[in-house]
Amino acid sequence: MIFLYSDVLYQAGGIETYLHALALHLHNQEIPFRVVVAELEQCPLVDELVEKGIEVYRQRRLPGDRWLVRQHFMLTWLATQLQPGDWVFCVRQPMPELYLRMVRLVHQRQARIAASWMFAPEFLSPVPPYGEKFCQAVAETDAVISVSKCTAHQFKEVYGYTGQVHVVPYHNLLFFPEPIPLPPDPPWKIGFIGRLDIKQKNLDTLLQALVPVVQEWQQVELHLYGRGPDQSQLEALAISLGIQKQVVFHGAYDHRKDLRQIMADCHFFVYPSRFEGGPCFTLLELMQAGRFCVAAPVGGIPDLYKGFPKVGLLVSPNNSSELSQGMLTALEQVANGSIRMDKIRDRYFDGFDMASAHQAWTSVIKVNQ
Repeated sequence: MIFLYSDVLYQAGGIETYLHALALHLHNQEIPFRVVVAELEQCPLVDELVEKGIEVYRQRRLPGDRWLVRQHFMLTWLATQLQPGDWVFCVRQPMPELYLRMVRLVHQRQARIAASWMFAPEFLSPVPPYGEKFCQAVAETDAVISVSKCTAHQFKEVYGYTGQVHVVPYHNLLFFPEPIPLPPDPPWKIGFIGRLDIKQKNLDTLLQALVPVVQEWQQVELHLYGRGPDQSQLEALAISLGIQKQVVFHGAYDHRKDLRQIMADCHFFVYPSRFEGGPCFTLLELMQAGRFCVAAPVGGIPDLYKGFPKVGLLVSPNNSSELSQGMLTALEQVANGSIRMDKIRDRYFDGFDMASAHQAWTSVIKVNQ
C-alpha cells in the first residue's frame, strides 16, 4: 500500500495539482493507495478524488489550531494503518515540527518513507528550533526526492544530506492534445497564471517592467489570472505607474474548465518568481499548449528552458530592465511569426510528461515490493 501524504493542503496550488494528478494516475493504473491530508482550506481537487471512489483520509481545518492537533491525529491514524513494506509518499516536505517523529513512526512499522520538496531546498533552509531535527529526519528518509535536476545538489548544501537524491518530475495531466493556436491579431496579450502574491511571484517588479514595454509597443496588455492577497496593492501600483488600462485582473479561474481559453487568449506568458520548487505546473501546461514563456531561473525552472531559447527565455527576477527586455524579445518573436509551438511542445515530451514522471517515480517507489 502507498499512502500519499500532505500535512498542509490549500484550496488550490501546485502541491494540490500534483496530488490530484498522481492520485488519478495511480487509480487508473490500479496501484493500491490511499490519500492522507490536512486541509487549511477545502480543496476541490480532493473532493474530485472522493467522487471517483478514491479512499481519502482528510482532516478539516480547526480554527485556532496552533498545536498541530490535526497533524498529530493524522500520524496516529497512519500508525494504525501501516503494514511492513508499505510506502508513505509525502507530496511536500513534512512540517519541521513533525518530520522526525513521522520518519521514525514509519520505520517502527517496518514501512518506508519518501519525501518530495515543495520549494527548492535553498528556499527551505533549516531554522531553529527544529532545524537540527529536520536535517536528521532528511538523513533518515528512505527516498529523498528532488523534482528538478538543477536543484538536486542543494540537499547536501542546505541539509548536509549525503545520500542519493532521486530526481522525479511532477506527475501532470495532459490538458491539451495539440498546440493551441496563437491569437491572430493585436493587441499583444501577455499572460500570467498564478497566485497574486508579491513576495513569491514578484508581480511588483513585473508591473514596473511593463512600463517601458507599453511605451515601445502601444498595443500591449498584461492579463493576470488568479486570486491572492495582494490584488488591491497591485491594482494601486498599476494606477501609480499609469498602466491601469493595460493591466487586466481576471480573478480566480477554474483550472479544469478555463485553462484552454486562457491559453487561447494570450500570445505568450511571464513567470518572474523570486522562489519556486520544481518546474511549475503552469509552465508544464504552457509547454503543452505551445506557449513561449519569459521566466526567472529559480527553483527547477532552468530544467525547462536553459539551453532551449526557442521554448523560453530566462531573465533575472531582481532586474526589471532585464525583464522588460525579455518581454520585448518575446513580442518581437510573436510579431514576426518565429514562435515554434511544435518545438515548445516537443520539449514537454522530452522528460516532463506523465509517462516520464511515472517511470521515474516507480523506479523509486517500488510498487510491487
